[in-house]
Amino acid sequence: MRRQGLLALLLIVFRGFAAEEPQLPCVPRDFGFGSVVCVCNASYCDTLPTPVLPSAGRALVFTSDIEGARFLRTQLSFSDNQNGTGADVARFALESTAFQTVVGWGGAFTDAAAKNILDLSPDAQDRLLSSYFSPSGLEYNIGRVNMGGCDFSWRTYTYADAEGDVELSTFALQPEDTDYKIPVIKRAEALAGRPLKLFASPWTAPKWMKTNNDYVGYGQLRTDMYQPWADYFVRFLDEYAAQGITYWGLTTQNQPYDGYLPDFSFNCMGWTAEEQRKWVAENLGPTLLQHGYEGVKLMILDDQRYQLPEWAESVLNDPVAAQYVDGIAVHWYTDQYVGPERLTQTHDLFPDVFILGTEACEG
Repeated sequence: MRRQGLLALLLIVFRGFAAEEPQLPCVPRDFGFGSVVCVCNASYCDTLPTPVLPSAGRALVFTSDIEGARFLRTQLSFSDNQNGTGADVARFALESTAFQTVVGWGGAFTDAAAKNILDLSPDAQDRLLSSYFSPSGLEYNIGRVNMGGCDFSWRTYTYADAEGDVELSTFALQPEDTDYKIPVIKRAEALAGRPLKLFASPWTAPKWMKTNNDYVGYGQLRTDMYQPWADYFVRFLDEYAAQGITYWGLTTQNQPYDGYLPDFSFNCMGWTAEEQRKWVAENLGPTLLQHGYEGVKLMILDDQRYQLPEWAESVLNDPVAAQYVDGIAVHWYTDQYVGPERLTQTHDLFPDVFILGTEACEG
């Protein structure tokens, strides 16, 4: 397995430590896509130990870029001279306006990701997971988990596929959970040395709950299934808790617009903002509260930012729905068409509701 660095210049401020581990350098490999990746295998993987806070007046910088730098470490000096020159000078414009704090960084524990990790040799598994989650790696602290099958699954499934089981008596985690995702999540948390902020997202309800009786395509949740679908979320949280895993958050639906597209090809279920508002206010929110999950962060939308701020307004202008909502989840697939001002507009309307980027995929 290979890990590509962030294509960005990162200025990082760290807490101090008494000593700093040596950083193992990237072993580059070029696959002909215009840049390089760092090789990570059973015998070697580059590291990024938690740095020691630099001395006063200096900044520690890590650079990864398309030219091939991978966490290239340099130190810069601060300067209050606007006319100062030189590559070793760092300048900052300090903002007095506070916006939102950074929750963290992470990735997705999908069925496919877990299987590919577990198909590696044990040593390669450990090095790869360490490179993402351990103090000698990226220190990821967030993980997204698909609730049932998704487009990164090798089959279509939910946890209650028995026709008409509104009582969810057949609800059960699947091998994709017990044999793949859960073991990888536990190993990641052990390497991190702390619980991860895990959040779950459903791609579809059981097909018998839907208007089209299918996992895919144009179809929505039947209105008479609003409460069973809310109960399904609680059962998911309960079953994972029984496996020793607790969730920091939930999203209401992965890409709810997909289920309103004709012939959409992978697991989906359509919602309008008004439908989501009603379900959150009358079913999901009260059900989570009733079962002791009021502390779980509930995020709406989980789709593209061009749907903001209208989607947020439709849901959060209802005070009943708003009392259950903590955040707004966004994806990046139309960012080239819609600028970040949509996020600013939404934040200004609802400053107490966080905005979290929950999906960004290239494949």
